Amino acid sequence: MNTTSTLRAALLAALAAAAFSANADTFMNGESFYGTPTAATAYARQVAVGSRATMNVDYDSVVTFTNEGRSFTWRFNGLEHRPVDITKIAPAGFPTKPLTIYVAPNPWNRGG
Repeated sequence: MNTTSTLRAALLAALAAAAFSANADTFMNGESFYGTPTAATAYARQVAVGSRATMNVDYDSVVTFTNEGRSFTWRFNGLEHRPVDITKIAPAGFPTKPLTIYVAPNPWNRGG
C-alpha cells in the first residue's frame, strides 16, 4: 500500500467511527438514523403523546404525534430497527412525555 492509500484508509476509518459513535443520532449529512420528518397525510397513524409509554410501528410507517395542540409527522424509515425515544425525533419545542417507539425490522432487509 502506498502512502496515499494508507492515508485515505485511515481517513475513511476515522470518518466511519465519527459517524457511528455511540452518541450520534445523525449521519454526517445531518439526516436522522431513525427516519425522516414528513408531511401529514390521511393514512398516517395518529398517536396522542402521553396516552402510552411505548408503542410498536412497522418499518416505513408514517405516524402523526400530537400533544397540547401541536403535532409533527414522522416516517420510520431509518437505518436500524432500534428503540427510538420520542425526544430524539420531535421538533424543538414539541411538548413531550415519555414514549419509546419500537420499530420492526425492514422486511426487505435480509441482513441479520
